[in-house]
Amino acid sequence: MKRNFNIHDLRIFYTVVMTGSTRQAAQAMHLTQPAVSHAISRLEAATGVLLFDRSHKTLRPTEAGQYLYSEAKFVLDELVRIDEALHSIEQFGGRSLRIATSPALALDYASDAVRRYVQANGTRPFSIDLESSVQLISAVETMRADVGLGAVSQDSARLSFRPFLRTEVMAIAHRDHPLAGGSTVAVADIAPDTYVQPLWSDYVMPQGDIADTLQLRSGMQAHMTLLAGTVRAVRGISLVNALSASDIVSAYPDLVALPLTSRQWFDFLLITRKDSANQDVAERLLEALHAGAQARRQGVYANTIQLLDWGL
Repeated sequence: MKRNFNIHDLRIFYTVVMTGSTRQAAQAMHLTQPAVSHAISRLEAATGVLLFDRSHKTLRPTEAGQYLYSEAKFVLDELVRIDEALHSIEQFGGRSLRIATSPALALDYASDAVRRYVQANGTRPFSIDLESSVQLISAVETMRADVGLGAVSQDSARLSFRPFLRTEVMAIAHRDHPLAGGSTVAVADIAPDTYVQPLWSDYVMPQGDIADTLQLRSGMQAHMTLLAGTVRAVRGISLVNALSASDIVSAYPDLVALPLTSRQWFDFLLITRKDSANQDVAERLLEALHAGAQARRQGVYANTIQLLDWGL
């Protein structure tokens, strides 16, 4: 059986499930409630299945409705991607370069690398989005992003994972913190009531000697984008990768970065699709990423930031 339905009705259906009612969906999409109800009826007629269980006071998706909802997100995201690509071609004569980066590289490093790329290769439309290392794999695989910069790899027939950077874990501390005056920090010496625990939004822990780090607990937690401000506010201490430490200390002179006595590190990877026509772009972006990292390998960061080049 061939099922034909229009995208507008699919978008309305998705919004109804997401908001939980036709009334709220109508408000969100600036439609009348009857228009939303008619769209659901048309979609059910076109698919030949019931999408909602109407025996309750609230609309509940049937099994078919749940399936369609999960697939609709990918379809609608793909349409947005196509629309953005066509707009870029129309306005700028070519598609934009879409980069998804993990929070660990997002403080300044990723945008600095794009700036270096544009300076070396000429102006080109681009976008940078923030994803966890797990989510950005999906973003590249589903073509929502052309390139991913993250700390997680997986077996994939369609994706290439190329390590380009190794960063040691370092402590960042307020200058008033008791450990700020030393040359190194032992994780076991960090008082829990002064420790701001990063919310590992990458869903990945560092490699290496992390036994003491796993035991370190705190009632204070902060996302990577809020970590520096939180450490400053409580005059505390935290643990971050060396690139983030470099960017944080450059922005906040009242914070210092210190190597750890134990060796812990993250490997960051450049993620692309194997069938992508942008391999030359990825190679030039890698050069910019290395140049940005090399510029930060000064002083205390000379031995905590390492460039990796496994070739493209």
